[in-house]
Amino acid sequence: MMLRAIATVLAMGVALAATAAANAEPLKVVSENPAMPPGYTRLVLHSDRIGRDFAVTVNTPSATVFLPGQKLPAIYALDSGYGLAGPQGALLSNTSAMEPAIIVSVGYLPGQALFRNTDLLHNKTTQDKSPYGGGGAAFEAFLLEDLKPFIEAKYPADPARSVLFGHSFGGLFAANVFADKPDAFYGYIIGSASAWADPALIARVAAAAPKAHGRRIYLTVGEKEGAGKPGGSAQMTDGYNGLLKALKGQPGVILKARIYKGETHLSYYPRLVADGFPAVLPPAMALGAYQAKLPAAIMAKYVGDYRLPDGRTFSISVDKDGFVNGHVSGFPPIGLQQNGPDRFYAAAADANITFDATGATLAGLDGGTMRAERAKTP
Repeated sequence: MMLRAIATVLAMGVALAATAAANAEPLKVVSENPAMPPGYTRLVLHSDRIGRDFAVTVNTPSATVFLPGQKLPAIYALDSGYGLAGPQGALLSNTSAMEPAIIVSVGYLPGQALFRNTDLLHNKTTQDKSPYGGGGAAFEAFLLEDLKPFIEAKYPADPARSVLFGHSFGGLFAANVFADKPDAFYGYIIGSASAWADPALIARVAAAAPKAHGRRIYLTVGEKEGAGKPGGSAQMTDGYNGLLKALKGQPGVILKARIYKGETHLSYYPRLVADGFPAVLPPAMALGAYQAKLPAAIMAKYVGDYRLPDGRTFSISVDKDGFVNGHVSGFPPIGLQQNGPDRFYAAAADANITFDATGATLAGLDGGTMRAERAKTP
C-alpha cells in the first residue's frame, strides 16, 4: 500500500533530539541537539495549536552572513524531507548550485509518521474504507504563524524569501497553501501532488494563480507513478496535468514543470531536490561559469585595504593563480567572481561587492549592506 511505503520512508528520515530544553511561545522546545555536524541542528518542538510534538531539522549553509540585516532564503521541507532534503540542500547551497538557503525539514517522531495523513490534507477523504485528513488548515496555521516566525527569530531567514516543498500528500498540501494564500511563500515545489484526494483543488489553484505576484513554482510527477496498480499512473498524472493547466501561462506564476521519465512515485525524489531547489532559488551566477583572469592594471584598482564601519578591515588581494579574493577580519578569505563592471560576487557570503573611486559597497542578495572606505593601496 502506497501510504505504508511512504510511512516507512518517513520513519527512517525522522530526526530525534536529546539535550537542552528551552521555551518559546507559541512553540515549546522539548529538546535541541547542538549542531552536529556543523550547520546541522535537530529539535523537537511542541505545538500547543496542534497538541503534538514535531521533529524539526535545520541545515544551514556555509555562506558567511556578516552584513547587518543580511538574510538567507529558507526552504520548508515537509515529511522530514525524507531525510534527504536537508543534507542535499546544504550540498547544493555550498557548491553554488543554488542560492545559499536554510533548509527546515518538518516531520514526526518515531511511530508518529502517519499523522501526516491528518496534517497534510485540508479536506477529509477515504481510501480502502479508511477515513483520514481534515487537519490541513491547522497545520497550515502552525507552519505560517508558529514555525516560520520561530525559525526567523532563531536564524537569519528572510520572511519574504521562503519556499514550501512537498511531495505526494506534501505536494497536495503545498498546492492547497498556494490556493489559500499564494503569497505565503516566495516559491513552491509541488512533487506528485495527490490531487485525487481533493477534487476542488485544481479549480482553487487556477483561481489563485492570477493573484500570485511572481511566485516561482516547480511542478513534477514521475512517468511511472503507480505502475502495477490499475489506474494508478493515470491518477497521479491526471493530477499533474490538471495543476499544469491551472498554472501554465498565468501572469502571476513563474512555472517550471517536468515529468521524470522512467521514474516511480518515490524513485525520483533525490532528483526532485537537485532540480527543484535551484529552480526556485537559482544561483547568482551560472554553475561553472568561466572566470577570466583580469589584467594586472585592472586588478590594481581593487587591491588594498578597506575600512568597515565597525573597525574591521576588508582586504582585497590577488592569489598566485591571478584571481581576486576578499578577506574580512575574523572570517576566512572568500573568492570573488566578476559579474559586472567594478562588481564581484562572493558566493561564500552570498553578496555583491561593488567598487568605486573611494571604496566599496558590500550588499547581500537578500538584504544587508555595508560601506567600506578605501584605507590604503599596496
